[in-house]
Amino acid sequence: MKTRQALSALTALGTMFTLTSCKSGGPNDETEKSMSLGKKLTMESIDTHGGIEKWRDNGLLKFRWTYHMTDRGATVDTIQTVDPISLAAVHTVPDSDLTFGRTADGRYWVSPADAKFMPPIQFWTLTPTYFIGIPFVFDDDQITFELLDESKTFEGKDYTQVKLSYHSSAGESPDDYYVLLLEPETKVIRGAYYTVTNPLVYKGGPITEKFITLDNLQDIGGLKLAGGHKTYSMTDGVIGEQMRYTDVSEVAFLDRDSIDFTPPAGARFLDPVPAAKKTE
Repeated sequence: MKTRQALSALTALGTMFTLTSCKSGGPNDETEKSMSLGKKLTMESIDTHGGIEKWRDNGLLKFRWTYHMTDRGATVDTIQTVDPISLAAVHTVPDSDLTFGRTADGRYWVSPADAKFMPPIQFWTLTPTYFIGIPFVFDDDQITFELLDESKTFEGKDYTQVKLSYHSSAGESPDDYYVLLLEPETKVIRGAYYTVTNPLVYKGGPITEKFITLDNLQDIGGLKLAGGHKTYSMTDGVIGEQMRYTDVSEVAFLDRDSIDFTPPAGARFLDPVPAAKKTE
């Protein structure tokens, strides 16, 4: 989705944000309560999906993410392996010698050096991980959680909503936010709507929302991970028509020493993405 420095903190289990104290009965009481409940529900959802320890300790996550942008007549298809702790990653493109990725210290690269890939590599390298990794990627100390008052209806069922927004130090696109749709009884996440403000792909104008589902949950290493996604348009907070879909396949956890994340000889390193200032 968006590549952020904050992602490096996603394995900080149970990290709690600091709430500003206020007088009992003051105007901030309800805000603080909704933030506390939002954090609690998200952590319960992480446990329901298998727990942050398994996400962190199972090893390297390998999967194929085939993103059908039917509204644009294009498909993005890569096989990727990611370290959920360091966020080092390597992508291979089927039927091609093109590879690209991210080092553990946050540098992006592509090989061969003159290869082209769209969307921008610095944006795309961790985007699929950020979706297949819901809700585990939201165990992050640069996120504020808020339980929303209203439920959201999708396919005839009402879901609890938790909004996640980022601190001003959260990297390239701190104005991004997600709203999770949780099943009230189980805390399983059905989907999320989100914004994209990364400067590599956001060119200004109104910020739009999209809704993505978590479909065909499968047990991989004791974790409930999506086996596919559907993407819907949104207008004024209303989920609209399906516009895209994603096939998720070949999902597995690998031993940590089975993949060398060192960029190939002759790989080209890409310029860092300038961090945007958060809009207050």
